[in-house]
Amino acid sequence: MNKSIDVPSIKSQGYEQLLSYYLEELGKVGTSEVGLCRRPFTADYEKAAQMVATWMREHGLEVRKDEVGNVIGRIEGTNSQVKVIATGSHLDTVRGGGKYDGMLGVVGGVIAAGYLLKNYGQPEHSIEVIAFTGEEGSRFGGFLGSKWMAGALGEKDINSKDEKGISVKEAATALGYNLSEELIAVRKDIEAFLELHIEQGPVLEAAGCPIGIVSAITGMRQAEVIVHGRTDHAGTTPLNMRQDALLSAVKIIKALDACVRQSGGDTVFTVGQIDANPGSVNVVAERCAFTIDLRDPDPSKLSGLYEKCLEEARTQAAQAGVKIDWQEILTVEPVPCSVRLRETLAAAAKTVGLDCQPIVSGAGHDALMMAEIAAVGMVFVPSAGGRSHCSEEYTPADQCLAGVCVLAEAVRQLAYN
Repeated sequence: MNKSIDVPSIKSQGYEQLLSYYLEELGKVGTSEVGLCRRPFTADYEKAAQMVATWMREHGLEVRKDEVGNVIGRIEGTNSQVKVIATGSHLDTVRGGGKYDGMLGVVGGVIAAGYLLKNYGQPEHSIEVIAFTGEEGSRFGGFLGSKWMAGALGEKDINSKDEKGISVKEAATALGYNLSEELIAVRKDIEAFLELHIEQGPVLEAAGCPIGIVSAITGMRQAEVIVHGRTDHAGTTPLNMRQDALLSAVKIIKALDACVRQSGGDTVFTVGQIDANPGSVNVVAERCAFTIDLRDPDPSKLSGLYEKCLEEARTQAAQAGVKIDWQEILTVEPVPCSVRLRETLAAAAKTVGLDCQPIVSGAGHDALMMAEIAAVGMVFVPSAGGRSHCSEEYTPADQCLAGVCVLAEAVRQLAYN
């Protein structure tokens, strides 16, 4: 019973082909002109959820849906006194997304659980595979399903609306889900949550390493910066007499970028949106708004650098003779992964004969929310070309299976006596 998993056995039993088949089939649901678009509480999403539920049952898992639409497959353990070992990821996509983000963690979890049940029998700990809904935030706010499970979904989340004015509650009710704030109950029976995921970046591929063991999920601070200048004629106003909001915004952005680069480490900084008004070719801009996204796995560094960026923006604005409004949009605290689970995943990789390296997750994941109620660990596999959130997103079948093997061995070590 305690023998480690046999990778050749996994291949000989056809699990690599089955994994590819599952990913291909899910990749046909919610297709658009530029990739996948599978949003929560839609017909396409429900179809994908039903497919996963069917596959779970075929592998011997008992299946249920919760009030928000998470699909939960369960193998009952022999010991009701110990907590659940859970794995999974999300089924929804961004607009124009690929077929590996989230889905690998879902179907990889199904295959890992099915393999363990078939080859090792009933575990001591109950095992759950969770297909979360609404992680991406492509219709409503992000982490919808994992927030619900962690008891963190509030009235504001439930009443948030999509671009058509439909609220989360209305969309859920239309499909028969009984979603209300009164029903939120924190899961207290999960000991560990492991999430298999594509890296969504270039680090593992560049290093030639098949497995990344996530040390922390980065925190983020997002803000909108609005620069207020003055509208003037582009031909008659001398350069030294202008209050150019757009040019001032560019100077601020360059200064913030330099500030972040000087800090070194794992910090990343992005300006994803910029908009100038009045937006005419022959008019000096009176207003320019841009967004910043600042991320770092160290909470104190993230907080300190955010404040430093704010002060730098104010300094640059004063030098340019313009005013700024700095409006915070989002704060997400970094989450360190469990040391115990990191060690378990690294040991699992070694057991199945795979090299691994520590890596920081620069993206948010359902594990971020699950850390509120359980120890969390994440295992990454390479993303070809570092591409993700696009139709070019790809990870070869053998690398996907490598991640499943590590996941299965880690779950075996945690769930079987």
